[in-house]
Amino acid sequence: METETVPFSLLGAGARRLALCLVLCLLALVVSGPASAQERVVVVSDTWMPYSGVPGSTHEGYAVEILRAVFERRGFAVDYQRLPRKRAVSDVRSGQADILIGVTLDEVPDFIFPKTSLGQSDLCFFSKDFRWRFNGRESLEGVVTGYIQGHDYPQWFMDDVKLHPERFHALHGEDATERLLAMLDEGRVQVIPGSRAVIGYYAQKADLQYRMVQAGCSHEDARDLYFGLTPANTPRSRLLADILDQGVHTLRNTGQLNHLLIKYGLKDWIKVRPEQGSLVYGPNPGR
Repeated sequence: METETVPFSLLGAGARRLALCLVLCLLALVVSGPASAQERVVVVSDTWMPYSGVPGSTHEGYAVEILRAVFERRGFAVDYQRLPRKRAVSDVRSGQADILIGVTLDEVPDFIFPKTSLGQSDLCFFSKDFRWRFNGRESLEGVVTGYIQGHDYPQWFMDDVKLHPERFHALHGEDATERLLAMLDEGRVQVIPGSRAVIGYYAQKADLQYRMVQAGCSHEDARDLYFGLTPANTPRSRLLADILDQGVHTLRNTGQLNHLLIKYGLKDWIKVRPEQGSLVYGPNPGR
């Protein structure tokens, strides 16, 4: 049975209006389709400047800005959410989020990782006593050391905390680093461990950078930091990891990475390592 095609000009006025409406609706779908179907990458982290800060602020953290620079130019929408550390790890592991900022390979070995690191997790020690130096585990015997519960410290450090709790003072919460620095400034603790990037950032913010010293690092505990991707969807995570590797390589080679890091007072972590016994300023990436 053949179907007769009626020319548009011979349709009634009402039918023409309906046909025109259908055509316009189809055109609208074609035009708006890619934007409405834009794939979302959910990124989570606790507050851990200069890596990750307040979502939507002018200083979201250099790790967040790297993710935006890499993924948004590839057509993804980056949804950065600030969560407590344990919740952030849980959400990425279960697949409710795609990427966790600032993890080590042994911290979450089931995650998917890009080849490109995010910095190095040198464990450094900071003090107001310019004569004090960290020369190994025994260096902490004569001082009170402040630390943050839930952070990834080496096993020997946590063993000391259990064996000699009187020599350690624990803090927790979103503002723990700032409060720990205040305790150091007030003399309530004599030493705090952490990364040069994080401690340096908050020391500058509190105008303490010239009143304290980076007194040495535990180099044997140095580990690279990465973006950790969900193991709940391995094929997609591997694709996102490849995009990250290519994107960071491009940012580095074009100089865009250095331009981004300058905003946070940082230099490329591939080229710079912290020096022992230096004042805390111009921090380098590393946890």
